[in-house]
Amino acid sequence: MFATIYHFVYFLTGLELPFLKVVNTFGFFVALSIGGAYWAFKKEFDRKSLSGIFPKTQVLVEQGKPLNKSEYVINAVMAFVFGYKILYLLIETQKTPGFAPPDHVFTAEGSWWMGLVLLGLSLGSTYRADKKQQAMPQVSETQELGAGAMMGSVTMVALITGFLGAKIFHLLENWDSFVAGIKEVGLIEMMLSQGGWTFYGGLLCGAAGVLTFTYRKGLPWKSVLDAGAPGMMLSYGIGRFGCHFSGDGDWGIANLKQSSFLPDWAWAYKYPHNVVGRDGAMGMEYIPGSVDEYAYQLIQPVYPTPLYEALMALGLFALIWFWARNQSWQAGRVFAFYMILAGAERFLIELIREHGDSLYRMGGMVFSQAQLISILLMAVGGAWFLLLRKQTN
Repeated sequence: MFATIYHFVYFLTGLELPFLKVVNTFGFFVALSIGGAYWAFKKEFDRKSLSGIFPKTQVLVEQGKPLNKSEYVINAVMAFVFGYKILYLLIETQKTPGFAPPDHVFTAEGSWWMGLVLLGLSLGSTYRADKKQQAMPQVSETQELGAGAMMGSVTMVALITGFLGAKIFHLLENWDSFVAGIKEVGLIEMMLSQGGWTFYGGLLCGAAGVLTFTYRKGLPWKSVLDAGAPGMMLSYGIGRFGCHFSGDGDWGIANLKQSSFLPDWAWAYKYPHNVVGRDGAMGMEYIPGSVDEYAYQLIQPVYPTPLYEALMALGLFALIWFWARNQSWQAGRVFAFYMILAGAERFLIELIREHGDSLYRMGGMVFSQAQLISILLMAVGGAWFLLLRKQTN
């Protein structure tokens, strides 16, 4: 497994580039998943604008006028954060043996002088760009663009509400551990901790945030859901590759069976050098001869469920992208179809996925939060799909 991009590059090329330790593998794949979702969303928003389903967006383009003061503030803040945190992590990685950047991302540690230097450089650069802009002839015109022009704002809303929802749902699912963590390290540290993200929490809250935003922009909500269906499936698939390649603990139950045609990494895998067992967590064993800071693997091999989910999600994305979205269905049915597929995929994988203590018990039944939500998704999606068939747009 590859805790950071440094470990991945070293595995492929043998090159030691310590500054790459700043980029953890899971975060890298999260960024890729966001990019994939952005691409798919924008394609669908523009396609629906061309077909008249979404209204065009009026954008005022101005030239020769002073920059808005908010641009100074935004550029300065971003430059300061980059210097204070990112450059600090890069330098500490180089000079401090055993320094693990992921452990210091959500802390107050940083370099004030590097942050202030970059802040000053940013203000100077923005000032020069402002003067250059004002020297140009003044022109103001309104351009008509597809709904994809608002994707920057939509993405930001989805990220904020989605990440909050993913964190909150995880805390609710692991309430006892959350309370114990508060007593040990405090509320803020637990809220900002790296681990603990629940997909369905991100899906539900992210969808609610985007629907609220786009409704205020005059976009029909059913068609917005349809436009988001392929992007959400694609994003999920890419993100699951991050879970697999980093070894973040989101794997399956123990699998001691032998396979006659699948290699160990695709059937019964110990996730060597995973990010969870760096300090020798329960269920881990030391890898003999390992000198890396991530020197542990699982004692018993498990089903590599993140890999299975990634491949299934990409296959389902292809089904939605190349077939479902091109059907002459009533608005909302593509998303209903997505709900059925997403629920079925997650319910099936839960049968061989490790849950730890995050299980619910009702009578003689034992089930996970994801299984409960999966059943609801399939039920609501199936009912809605059939109901919409009887309606007209």
